[in-house]
Amino acid sequence: MKFRRVPGAELSREHRNIWSELQRNNRHLVSPYFCPEFTEAVASVRDDVMVTILEEGGKIVGFFPFQRGHFGTGRPVGSGLSDYQGVIAHEDTTFDVHDLLRASRLGLWSFDHLIANQAPFARYHRVKAVSPALDLSGGYAAYRKRLKEAGRSRIAQLERKARKLGRDVGPLRFEAHSLDRRVLSQLLAWKSEQCRRTGIPDFFALSWTVELVERILATHEPHFGGRLSALFAGDHLVAAHLGMRSTHAWHWWFPVYSHAFAQHSPGGLLLLHVAQEAAAQGAQILDLGKGDDPYKTSFADLEIPLAEGCAVRASLAASLKFARETTEQLLRSPAARPLRPALRRFNQWARRRSIA
Repeated sequence: MKFRRVPGAELSREHRNIWSELQRNNRHLVSPYFCPEFTEAVASVRDDVMVTILEEGGKIVGFFPFQRGHFGTGRPVGSGLSDYQGVIAHEDTTFDVHDLLRASRLGLWSFDHLIANQAPFARYHRVKAVSPALDLSGGYAAYRKRLKEAGRSRIAQLERKARKLGRDVGPLRFEAHSLDRRVLSQLLAWKSEQCRRTGIPDFFALSWTVELVERILATHEPHFGGRLSALFAGDHLVAAHLGMRSTHAWHWWFPVYSHAFAQHSPGGLLLLHVAQEAAAQGAQILDLGKGDDPYKTSFADLEIPLAEGCAVRASLAASLKFARETTEQLLRSPAARPLRPALRRFNQWARRRSIA
């Protein structure tokens, strides 16, 4: 197999067409994160996005998008915002990971949402995880019926809350894709406040992330686009969601709600509206993204296997092992006491990137 590397911003129309065809023909790559438009959107706001093209017999058989970092390190495209990662290729395509990393000029590539079925990366899996989702392949009514028959009452509870919210505040109105800039501004403000309150990094404090979502929201391809959904009660915006869609999958990305109406569960109400719209437009799943949030468990009836880990070239793996063993020896030496905090940090970093 041959490899060649190109900047993410320089993909040709032919590249995009082949990429889209490969994605369509692999049932594990339905997520909008695997669409070429997502990589192109990130490449339009960052200058570190690269794509390694896999070729066999003079024919393109795969694409490996990534962000390059310092000292030969690599991360997934849109790292920190990317809920699906991997090589875009046919399901049975095989390749040597060391050769792929060498051609990509990477010593290591860290991942935290890798499609678990990609066999070449299996030896680098360190943690298994799942992405909960709603199975909408039979339509929304069939999904609702399955949950009811399973004794799960979350939807019925929300339907009662929707009626009460309508009576107490005002008629409910759902917009599947709002073009109102005020909705986007409020969503970003609520999400930033939520990040500060819960102590997680505020992604939207970075200018490139705001540019990215605006680029995605402005994309309206048949197989890819952004979605800014909003739920109103009377004149009040009670919940909003910024997400993406592909032909067969909608992805639940950045949901927020007004805490003034928290007793009515506006976030859950909005999710039900989005699920109904997704099913009506032919989506087979509404993917909620990796995580064990209770609300995800209450809605999901499907799990998509993922993996976390780090692919490392053999030569670098040996170097990391030697460096880790050396630091462990130094940590046991009294003379190295002043350096222990730095040595521990390095040792933890090297251990995370080591392989079995």
